[in-house]
Amino acid sequence: MAHNRHGGTKAKMDWDWRYWPSTPITPAIGDISAVLGHSNHPELEDPQSIVWGLAQCEGMTEATAVIDVLDIVGTDVTWKHGLEDAELESMVAVITKRKLAASSLAKRSFSVFFLNTLRSREGWLPGNFSFSAHTLRTLQKAGLSSMVLDAIFTKSGYGSKMRNQCSTQREVTGELKSFEVCYRYICGWEAGISFTQFLRTQYQTVYFCINYPPAALCRLRVKLEKRVQIAYRDFFLDALSADESLRAWEIDIGVRREQLFDYERKYDVEVMNLDVTTRELHRLSKDWNSLGQDCQDQALQLDFLASTYGKYLETMNEVQCPWEVDKSYDMRESFEVLKSQCNNYYRWTIAHRERTNIRINLLFHLSAQQEARTSKEIAEFSARIAEQTQRDSASMITIAAVTMLFLPGSFISAVLSTIFFDYGEDSLRISKEWWILPATAIPTTLIVFAIWLVWRWQRVQKQNVARQGR
Repeated sequence: MAHNRHGGTKAKMDWDWRYWPSTPITPAIGDISAVLGHSNHPELEDPQSIVWGLAQCEGMTEATAVIDVLDIVGTDVTWKHGLEDAELESMVAVITKRKLAASSLAKRSFSVFFLNTLRSREGWLPGNFSFSAHTLRTLQKAGLSSMVLDAIFTKSGYGSKMRNQCSTQREVTGELKSFEVCYRYICGWEAGISFTQFLRTQYQTVYFCINYPPAALCRLRVKLEKRVQIAYRDFFLDALSADESLRAWEIDIGVRREQLFDYERKYDVEVMNLDVTTRELHRLSKDWNSLGQDCQDQALQLDFLASTYGKYLETMNEVQCPWEVDKSYDMRESFEVLKSQCNNYYRWTIAHRERTNIRINLLFHLSAQQEARTSKEIAEFSARIAEQTQRDSASMITIAAVTMLFLPGSFISAVLSTIFFDYGEDSLRISKEWWILPATAIPTTLIVFAIWLVWRWQRVQKQNVARQGR
Protein backbone atom coordinates (compact mmCIF):
# COMPACT_ATOMS: atom_id res chain seq x y z
CA MET A 1 0.00 0.00 0.00
CA ALA A 2 1.23 3.52 -0.79
CA HIS A 3 0.66 6.57 1.43
CA ASN A 4 -1.05 9.63 -0.02
CA ARG A 5 -0.75 13.28 0.91
CA HIS A 6 -3.84 13.15 3.13
CA GLY A 7 -2.16 10.77 5.56
CA GLY A 8 -4.19 7.72 4.51
CA THR A 9 -3.41 4.87 2.18
CA LYS A 10 -4.66 3.91 -1.24
CA ALA A 11 -4.50 0.76 -3.31
CA LYS A 12 -1.85 0.39 -5.98
CA MET A 13 -2.81 1.39 -9.52
CA ASP A 14 -2.99 -2.12 -10.97
CA TRP A 15 -6.46 -1.97 -12.58
CA ASP A 16 -7.62 -0.76 -15.95
CA TRP A 17 -10.15 2.00 -15.43
CA ARG A 18 -12.38 0.58 -18.20
CA TYR A 19 -12.94 -2.67 -16.33
CA TRP A 20 -14.34 -3.49 -12.93
CA PRO A 21 -11.81 -5.24 -10.63
CA SER A 22 -12.26 -9.02 -10.46
CA THR A 23 -11.92 -9.04 -6.66
CA PRO A 24 -13.60 -6.56 -4.27
CA ILE A 25 -11.48 -3.85 -2.72
CA THR A 26 -11.06 -3.85 1.05
CA PRO A 27 -9.73 -0.39 1.89
CA ALA A 28 -8.34 0.57 5.24
CA ILE A 29 -10.31 2.80 7.60
CA GLY A 30 -8.07 5.70 6.70
CA ASP A 31 -8.99 5.33 3.03
CA ILE A 32 -12.74 5.55 3.74
CA SER A 33 -12.51 8.51 6.09
CA ALA A 34 -10.33 10.35 3.59
CA VAL A 35 -12.82 10.11 0.73
CA LEU A 36 -16.24 10.26 2.37
CA GLY A 37 -17.72 13.70 2.04
CA HIS A 38 -21.14 15.25 2.59
CA SER A 39 -23.85 12.62 3.09
CA ASN A 40 -27.22 12.47 4.84
CA HIS A 41 -27.67 8.76 4.24
CA PRO A 42 -24.33 6.92 4.43
CA GLU A 43 -26.20 3.62 4.71
CA LEU A 44 -27.15 3.99 1.03
CA GLU A 45 -23.57 4.41 -0.19
CA ASP A 46 -20.76 1.98 -0.96
CA PRO A 47 -17.51 3.57 0.28
CA GLN A 48 -15.40 0.88 -1.37
CA SER A 49 -16.55 1.89 -4.86
CA ILE A 50 -15.77 5.54 -4.06
CA VAL A 51 -12.31 4.60 -2.79
CA TRP A 52 -11.69 2.58 -5.94
CA GLY A 53 -12.93 5.36 -8.21
CA LEU A 54 -10.85 8.07 -6.56
CA ALA A 55 -7.80 5.79 -6.68
CA GLN A 56 -8.28 5.39 -10.41
CA CYS A 57 -8.72 9.14 -10.82
CA GLU A 58 -5.20 9.57 -9.46
CA GLY A 59 -3.89 8.03 -12.69
CA MET A 60 -5.67 10.41 -15.04
CA THR A 61 -3.21 12.12 -17.39
CA GLU A 62 -5.49 13.46 -20.14
CA ALA A 63 -7.71 16.52 -19.93
CA THR A 64 -10.60 15.95 -17.53
CA ALA A 65 -13.88 17.70 -16.76
CA VAL A 66 -14.25 21.40 -17.55
CA ILE A 67 -15.62 23.33 -14.56
CA ASP A 68 -17.54 26.61 -14.72
CA VAL A 69 -18.90 28.35 -11.65
CA LEU A 70 -21.82 30.73 -11.27
CA ASP A 71 -21.74 32.67 -8.01
CA ILE A 72 -24.47 35.13 -7.00
CA VAL A 73 -24.44 37.10 -3.77
CA GLY A 74 -27.50 39.27 -3.44
CA THR A 75 -27.73 40.73 -6.95
CA ASP A 76 -24.02 40.52 -7.80
CA VAL A 77 -23.42 37.90 -10.48
CA THR A 78 -19.99 36.33 -11.13
CA TRP A 79 -19.14 33.79 -13.83
CA LYS A 80 -15.85 31.87 -13.76
CA HIS A 81 -15.00 29.55 -16.65
CA GLY A 82 -12.55 26.69 -17.00
CA LEU A 83 -11.31 26.72 -13.42
CA GLU A 84 -8.06 24.97 -12.64
CA ASP A 85 -7.64 23.07 -9.37
CA ALA A 86 -6.11 26.02 -7.52
CA GLU A 87 -8.81 28.43 -8.69
CA LEU A 88 -11.54 25.93 -7.82
CA GLU A 89 -10.10 25.38 -4.36
CA SER A 90 -10.02 29.14 -3.79
CA MET A 91 -13.62 29.48 -4.98
CA VAL A 92 -14.80 26.67 -2.70
CA ALA A 93 -13.00 28.30 0.22
CA VAL A 94 -14.85 31.56 -0.42
CA ILE A 95 -18.24 29.80 -0.63
CA THR A 96 -17.53 27.75 2.51
CA LYS A 97 -16.46 30.86 4.43
CA ARG A 98 -19.59 32.66 3.30
CA LYS A 99 -21.71 29.75 4.56
CA LEU A 100 -20.17 30.01 8.03
CA ALA A 101 -20.75 33.76 8.15
CA ALA A 102 -24.20 33.67 6.53
CA SER A 103 -26.14 33.91 9.79
CA SER A 104 -24.46 37.20 10.66
CA LEU A 105 -24.76 38.63 7.13
CA ALA A 106 -28.38 37.48 6.65
CA LYS A 107 -27.83 37.69 2.91
CA ARG A 108 -28.77 34.93 0.46
CA SER A 109 -26.29 33.52 -2.04
CA PHE A 110 -26.63 31.17 -5.00
CA SER A 111 -23.72 29.06 -6.34
CA VAL A 112 -23.63 26.52 -9.15
CA PHE A 113 -20.76 24.23 -10.14
CA PHE A 114 -21.17 23.18 -13.79
CA LEU A 115 -19.04 20.12 -14.61
CA ASN A 116 -18.81 19.17 -18.28
CA THR A 117 -17.22 15.74 -18.85
CA LEU A 118 -18.23 15.38 -22.51
CA ARG A 119 -15.20 17.36 -23.72
CA SER A 120 -12.76 14.89 -22.20
CA ARG A 121 -10.52 13.02 -24.60
CA GLU A 122 -10.14 10.08 -22.23
CA GLY A 123 -13.21 8.19 -21.09
CA TRP A 124 -12.50 5.81 -18.25
CA LEU A 125 -16.14 4.98 -17.58
CA PRO A 126 -19.16 4.61 -19.87
CA GLY A 127 -20.34 8.17 -20.37
CA ASN A 128 -16.79 9.56 -20.40
CA PHE A 129 -16.91 10.73 -16.79
CA SER A 130 -13.36 12.00 -16.45
CA PHE A 131 -12.65 13.78 -13.17
CA SER A 132 -9.42 14.40 -11.38
CA ALA A 133 -9.28 13.14 -7.80
CA HIS A 134 -8.24 16.56 -6.53
CA THR A 135 -11.26 18.18 -8.21
CA LEU A 136 -13.68 15.70 -6.62
CA ARG A 137 -12.19 16.11 -3.17
CA THR A 138 -12.41 19.88 -3.50
CA LEU A 139 -16.06 19.66 -4.55
CA GLN A 140 -16.76 17.36 -1.61
CA LYS A 141 -15.67 20.19 0.65
CA ALA A 142 -18.29 22.37 -1.03
CA GLY A 143 -20.99 19.76 -0.35
CA LEU A 144 -20.88 17.29 -3.28
CA SER A 145 -22.73 14.19 -2.08
CA SER A 146 -20.99 10.85 -1.87
CA MET A 147 -24.16 9.31 -3.32
CA VAL A 148 -23.43 11.03 -6.65
CA LEU A 149 -19.88 9.65 -6.66
CA ASP A 150 -21.17 6.21 -5.73
CA ALA A 151 -23.50 6.36 -8.75
CA ILE A 152 -20.70 7.43 -11.12
CA PHE A 153 -18.19 4.84 -9.92
CA THR A 154 -20.36 1.88 -10.85
CA LYS A 155 -19.69 -1.35 -12.71
CA SER A 156 -22.62 -1.05 -15.11
CA GLY A 157 -21.82 2.56 -16.02
CA TYR A 158 -23.97 5.59 -16.79
CA GLY A 159 -24.90 5.92 -13.13
CA SER A 160 -27.50 3.19 -13.52
CA LYS A 161 -27.76 2.69 -9.75
CA MET A 162 -28.39 6.38 -9.01
CA ARG A 163 -31.60 6.68 -7.00
CA ASN A 164 -33.64 9.81 -6.59
CA GLN A 165 -32.87 11.26 -3.20
CA CYS A 166 -34.66 13.92 -1.18
CA SER A 167 -33.45 14.37 2.38
CA THR A 168 -33.42 16.88 5.18
CA GLN A 169 -30.88 17.42 7.91
CA ARG A 170 -31.90 18.90 11.25
CA GLU A 171 -30.30 20.19 14.38
CA VAL A 172 -30.70 18.39 17.69
CA THR A 173 -33.45 20.86 18.54
CA GLY A 174 -35.38 19.87 15.40
CA GLU A 175 -34.64 23.03 13.45
CA LEU A 176 -34.01 22.55 9.75
CA LYS A 177 -30.32 22.57 8.86
CA SER A 178 -30.34 21.65 5.15
CA PHE A 179 -32.59 20.38 2.36
CA GLU A 180 -30.97 18.24 -0.32
CA VAL A 181 -32.07 16.69 -3.63
CA CYS A 182 -30.03 14.37 -5.90
CA TYR A 183 -31.08 12.73 -9.17
CA ARG A 184 -29.85 11.68 -12.60
CA TYR A 185 -31.45 12.29 -15.99
CA ILE A 186 -30.78 12.01 -19.72
CA CYS A 187 -30.99 14.99 -22.08
CA GLY A 188 -31.35 13.15 -25.38
CA TRP A 189 -29.25 10.39 -26.87
CA GLU A 190 -26.51 12.75 -28.01
CA ALA A 191 -25.76 14.27 -24.59
CA GLY A 192 -25.11 11.31 -22.31
CA ILE A 193 -25.96 11.09 -18.61
CA SER A 194 -26.43 14.10 -16.33
CA PHE A 195 -26.52 14.48 -12.56
CA THR A 196 -27.91 17.27 -10.42
CA GLN A 197 -27.53 17.90 -6.70
CA PHE A 198 -29.43 20.72 -5.00
CA LEU A 199 -28.33 21.71 -1.50
CA ARG A 200 -30.22 24.45 0.34
CA THR A 201 -29.40 25.98 3.70
CA GLN A 202 -31.04 29.02 5.28
CA TYR A 203 -29.04 31.63 3.38
CA GLN A 204 -27.23 29.58 0.75
CA THR A 205 -28.20 27.50 -2.28
CA VAL A 206 -25.55 25.32 -3.93
CA TYR A 207 -26.01 23.27 -7.11
CA PHE A 208 -23.71 20.62 -8.56
CA CYS A 209 -24.65 20.08 -12.21
CA ILE A 210 -22.76 17.37 -14.09
CA ASN A 211 -23.29 17.63 -17.86
CA TYR A 212 -25.97 20.28 -17.54
CA PRO A 213 -27.66 20.84 -20.97
CA PRO A 214 -25.70 23.57 -22.84
CA ALA A 215 -28.88 25.10 -24.27
CA ALA A 216 -30.37 25.34 -20.76
CA LEU A 217 -27.17 27.03 -19.58
CA CYS A 218 -27.48 29.63 -22.36
CA ARG A 219 -31.10 30.25 -21.41
CA LEU A 220 -30.04 30.69 -17.78
CA ARG A 221 -27.53 33.37 -18.78
CA VAL A 222 -30.21 35.30 -20.66
CA LYS A 223 -32.66 35.06 -17.76
CA LEU A 224 -30.06 36.27 -15.25
CA GLU A 225 -29.19 39.27 -17.43
CA LYS A 226 -32.82 40.34 -17.36
CA ARG A 227 -33.61 39.46 -13.75
CA VAL A 228 -31.03 38.25 -11.24
CA GLN A 229 -33.63 37.41 -8.59
CA ILE A 230 -34.91 34.55 -10.70
CA ALA A 231 -31.90 32.54 -9.52
CA TYR A 232 -33.46 32.38 -6.05
CA ARG A 233 -36.60 30.79 -7.46
CA ASP A 234 -36.22 27.32 -5.99
CA PHE A 235 -36.12 24.44 -8.50
CA PHE A 236 -35.80 26.89 -11.40
CA LEU A 237 -32.60 25.21 -12.64
CA ASP A 238 -34.29 21.81 -12.41
CA ALA A 239 -37.31 22.91 -14.44
CA LEU A 240 -35.02 24.53 -17.01
CA SER A 241 -32.98 21.35 -17.52
CA ALA A 242 -36.17 19.23 -17.63
CA ASP A 243 -37.62 21.48 -20.33
CA GLU A 244 -34.40 21.27 -22.34
CA SER A 245 -34.39 17.49 -21.95
CA LEU A 246 -37.88 17.33 -23.42
CA ARG A 247 -36.74 19.49 -26.33
CA ALA A 248 -33.90 17.03 -26.94
CA TRP A 249 -36.35 14.10 -26.89
CA GLU A 250 -38.55 16.02 -29.32
CA ILE A 251 -35.60 16.31 -31.71
CA ASP A 252 -34.77 12.60 -31.40
CA ILE A 253 -38.41 11.70 -32.02
CA GLY A 254 -38.68 14.15 -34.93
CA VAL A 255 -35.63 12.74 -36.73
CA ARG A 256 -37.02 9.21 -36.58
CA ARG A 257 -40.51 10.38 -37.50
CA GLU A 258 -39.15 11.84 -40.74
CA GLN A 259 -37.42 8.53 -41.45
CA LEU A 260 -40.73 6.73 -40.93
CA PHE A 261 -42.58 9.16 -43.20
CA ASP A 262 -39.94 8.63 -45.89
CA TYR A 263 -40.50 4.86 -45.74
CA GLU A 264 -44.27 5.30 -45.78
CA ARG A 265 -44.07 7.28 -49.02
CA LYS A 266 -42.36 4.36 -50.77
CA TYR A 267 -44.72 1.73 -52.19
CA ASP A 268 -42.79 0.59 -55.27
CA VAL A 269 -41.20 -2.70 -54.28
CA GLU A 270 -39.04 -2.72 -57.41
CA VAL A 271 -37.03 0.32 -56.25
CA MET A 272 -36.58 -0.89 -52.66
CA ASN A 273 -34.13 -3.38 -51.26
CA LEU A 274 -36.58 -5.36 -49.14
CA ASP A 275 -33.90 -6.95 -46.96
CA VAL A 276 -32.15 -3.66 -46.16
CA THR A 277 -35.41 -1.76 -45.71
CA THR A 278 -36.83 -4.38 -43.35
CA ARG A 279 -33.68 -4.30 -41.20
CA GLU A 280 -33.76 -0.50 -41.04
CA LEU A 281 -37.43 -0.54 -40.03
CA HIS A 282 -36.70 -3.10 -37.32
CA ARG A 283 -33.96 -0.81 -36.02
CA LEU A 284 -36.40 2.11 -36.13
CA SER A 285 -38.99 0.08 -34.18
CA LYS A 286 -36.32 -0.65 -31.57
CA ASP A 287 -35.56 3.09 -31.34
CA TRP A 288 -39.26 3.84 -30.77
CA ASN A 289 -39.33 1.33 -27.94
CA SER A 290 -36.23 2.87 -26.32
CA LEU A 291 -37.55 6.41 -26.77
CA GLY A 292 -40.83 5.37 -25.14
CA GLN A 293 -38.94 4.03 -22.15
CA ASP A 294 -36.89 7.22 -21.92
CA CYS A 295 -40.06 9.34 -22.02
CA GLN A 296 -41.53 7.24 -19.23
CA ASP A 297 -38.35 7.74 -17.20
CA GLN A 298 -38.60 11.48 -17.82
CA ALA A 299 -42.24 11.48 -16.66
CA LEU A 300 -41.24 9.67 -13.45
CA GLN A 301 -38.45 12.21 -12.96
CA LEU A 302 -40.95 15.06 -13.29
CA ASP A 303 -43.22 13.33 -10.77
CA PHE A 304 -40.28 13.13 -8.38
CA LEU A 305 -39.43 16.81 -8.82
CA ALA A 306 -43.06 17.86 -8.32
CA SER A 307 -43.47 15.78 -5.18
CA THR A 308 -40.06 16.96 -3.90
CA TYR A 309 -41.06 20.57 -4.45
CA GLY A 310 -44.27 19.91 -2.49
CA LYS A 311 -42.22 18.41 0.35
CA TYR A 312 -39.90 21.42 0.15
CA LEU A 313 -42.80 23.86 0.60
CA GLU A 314 -44.23 21.85 3.47
CA THR A 315 -40.83 21.88 5.18
CA MET A 316 -40.47 25.63 4.62
CA ASN A 317 -43.94 26.25 6.10
CA GLU A 318 -43.03 24.69 9.42
CA VAL A 319 -43.49 27.04 12.35
CA GLN A 320 -39.87 26.82 13.47
CA CYS A 321 -38.44 27.32 9.94
CA PRO A 322 -37.36 30.95 9.37
CA TRP A 323 -36.00 30.35 5.85
CA GLU A 324 -36.82 32.83 3.12
CA VAL A 325 -38.94 31.32 0.34
CA ASP A 326 -40.48 33.02 -2.68
CA LYS A 327 -44.16 32.03 -2.52
CA SER A 328 -45.26 34.16 -5.44
CA TYR A 329 -45.09 31.14 -7.74
CA ASP A 330 -45.62 27.39 -7.60
CA MET A 331 -43.07 25.37 -9.57
CA ARG A 332 -45.42 22.38 -9.54
CA GLU A 333 -47.41 24.13 -12.25
CA SER A 334 -44.34 24.10 -14.50
CA PHE A 335 -43.70 20.45 -13.72
CA GLU A 336 -47.32 19.60 -14.59
CA VAL A 337 -46.96 21.30 -17.98
CA LEU A 338 -43.70 19.47 -18.64
CA LYS A 339 -45.22 16.13 -17.61
CA SER A 340 -48.18 16.71 -19.95
CA GLN A 341 -45.75 17.38 -22.77
CA CYS A 342 -43.72 14.31 -21.84
CA ASN A 343 -46.85 12.15 -21.92
CA ASN A 344 -47.59 13.48 -25.40
CA TYR A 345 -44.11 12.45 -26.54
CA TYR A 346 -44.67 9.00 -25.06
CA ARG A 347 -47.94 8.62 -26.98
CA TRP A 348 -46.08 9.69 -30.13
CA THR A 349 -43.53 6.91 -29.64
CA ILE A 350 -46.32 4.35 -29.19
CA ALA A 351 -48.18 5.54 -32.29
CA HIS A 352 -45.04 5.72 -34.44
CA ARG A 353 -43.90 2.29 -33.27
CA GLU A 354 -47.24 0.82 -34.32
CA ARG A 355 -47.00 2.58 -37.69
CA THR A 356 -43.47 1.22 -38.11
CA ASN A 357 -44.69 -2.30 -37.36
CA ILE A 358 -47.52 -1.82 -39.87
CA ARG A 359 -44.94 -0.82 -42.45
CA ILE A 360 -42.86 -3.90 -41.65
CA ASN A 361 -45.93 -6.11 -42.10
CA LEU A 362 -46.68 -4.36 -45.39
CA LEU A 363 -43.18 -5.12 -46.63
CA PHE A 364 -43.63 -8.76 -45.68
CA HIS A 365 -46.89 -8.88 -47.67
CA LEU A 366 -45.35 -7.07 -50.64
CA SER A 367 -42.38 -9.43 -50.52
CA ALA A 368 -44.72 -12.43 -50.41
CA GLN A 369 -46.68 -11.08 -53.37
CA GLN A 370 -43.47 -10.49 -55.30
CA GLU A 371 -42.33 -14.04 -54.57
CA ALA A 372 -45.77 -15.37 -55.59
CA ARG A 373 -45.55 -13.50 -58.91
CA THR A 374 -42.05 -14.83 -59.46
CA SER A 375 -43.20 -18.38 -58.66
CA LYS A 376 -46.11 -17.98 -61.07
CA GLU A 377 -43.78 -16.80 -63.83
CA ILE A 378 -41.47 -19.75 -63.18
CA ALA A 379 -44.42 -22.16 -63.26
CA GLU A 380 -45.66 -20.71 -66.54
CA PHE A 381 -42.18 -20.93 -68.04
CA SER A 382 -41.86 -24.53 -66.84
CA ALA A 383 -45.24 -25.34 -68.40
CA ARG A 384 -44.08 -23.92 -71.71
CA ILE A 385 -40.88 -25.95 -71.51
CA ALA A 386 -42.88 -29.09 -70.71
CA GLU A 387 -45.18 -28.44 -73.66
CA GLN A 388 -42.20 -27.93 -75.97
CA THR A 389 -40.58 -31.08 -74.59
CA GLN A 390 -43.79 -32.98 -75.25
CA ARG A 391 -43.80 -31.81 -78.87
CA ASP A 392 -40.13 -32.76 -79.21
CA SER A 393 -40.92 -36.21 -77.76
CA ALA A 394 -43.69 -36.74 -80.31
CA SER A 395 -41.27 -35.84 -83.10
CA MET A 396 -38.64 -38.24 -81.77
CA ILE A 397 -41.22 -41.04 -81.60
CA THR A 398 -42.07 -40.43 -85.26
CA ILE A 399 -38.39 -40.48 -86.22
CA ALA A 400 -37.87 -43.67 -84.22
CA ALA A 401 -40.84 -45.36 -85.92
CA VAL A 402 -39.49 -44.47 -89.36
CA THR A 403 -36.04 -45.74 -88.37
CA MET A 404 -37.54 -49.04 -87.15
CA LEU A 405 -39.37 -49.38 -90.47
CA PHE A 406 -36.23 -49.12 -92.58
CA LEU A 407 -33.68 -50.62 -90.15
CA PRO A 408 -34.24 -54.35 -90.94
CA GLY A 409 -34.05 -53.81 -94.69
CA SER A 410 -30.99 -51.58 -94.33
CA PHE A 411 -29.24 -54.18 -92.15
CA ILE A 412 -29.94 -57.03 -94.58
CA SER A 413 -28.90 -54.92 -97.57
CA ALA A 414 -25.66 -53.92 -95.83
CA VAL A 415 -24.76 -57.52 -95.01
CA LEU A 416 -25.58 -58.93 -98.43
CA SER A 417 -23.68 -56.13 -100.14
CA THR A 418 -20.36 -57.22 -98.62
CA ILE A 419 -17.73 -59.20 -100.64
CA PHE A 420 -18.60 -62.34 -98.71
CA PHE A 421 -21.69 -62.78 -100.88
CA ASP A 422 -21.53 -63.18 -104.69
CA TYR A 423 -24.59 -63.08 -106.91
CA GLY A 424 -23.86 -65.25 -109.93
CA GLU A 425 -26.00 -66.13 -112.95
CA ASP A 426 -27.13 -69.44 -111.50
CA SER A 427 -27.26 -68.93 -107.72
CA LEU A 428 -25.95 -67.06 -104.63
CA ARG A 429 -22.43 -68.10 -103.62
CA ILE A 430 -20.99 -67.56 -100.12
CA SER A 431 -17.28 -67.03 -99.56
CA LYS A 432 -15.42 -69.48 -97.38
CA GLU A 433 -14.09 -66.48 -95.36
CA TRP A 434 -17.60 -65.30 -94.32
CA TRP A 435 -16.72 -65.75 -90.62
CA ILE A 436 -14.46 -62.64 -90.77
CA LEU A 437 -17.57 -60.44 -90.83
CA PRO A 438 -19.05 -61.50 -87.45
CA ALA A 439 -15.56 -61.96 -86.01
CA THR A 440 -14.80 -58.25 -86.52
CA ALA A 441 -18.26 -56.68 -86.23
CA ILE A 442 -19.23 -58.22 -82.85
CA PRO A 443 -16.01 -57.27 -80.92
CA THR A 444 -16.07 -53.78 -82.41
CA THR A 445 -19.67 -53.32 -81.27
CA LEU A 446 -18.77 -54.51 -77.76
CA ILE A 447 -15.79 -52.11 -77.57
CA VAL A 448 -17.98 -49.17 -78.59
CA PHE A 449 -20.57 -50.03 -75.93
CA ALA A 450 -17.80 -50.45 -73.32
CA ILE A 451 -16.35 -47.00 -74.08
CA TRP A 452 -19.81 -45.46 -73.82
CA LEU A 453 -20.47 -47.13 -70.45
CA VAL A 454 -17.09 -45.96 -69.04
CA TRP A 455 -17.74 -42.39 -70.18
CA ARG A 456 -21.22 -42.46 -68.65
CA TRP A 457 -19.90 -43.83 -65.32
CA GLN A 458 -17.23 -41.11 -65.07
CA ARG A 459 -19.80 -38.41 -65.76
CA VAL A 460 -22.10 -39.72 -63.01
CA GLN A 461 -19.18 -39.81 -60.55
CA LYS A 462 -18.27 -36.17 -61.26
CA GLN A 463 -21.89 -35.10 -60.72
CA ASN A 464 -22.01 -36.93 -57.38
CA VAL A 465 -18.76 -35.26 -56.20
CA ALA A 466 -20.06 -31.81 -57.21
CA ARG A 467 -23.36 -32.48 -55.40
CA GLN A 468 -21.55 -33.51 -52.18
CA GLY A 469 -19.35 -30.41 -52.35
CA ARG A 470 -22.43 -28.19 -52.07
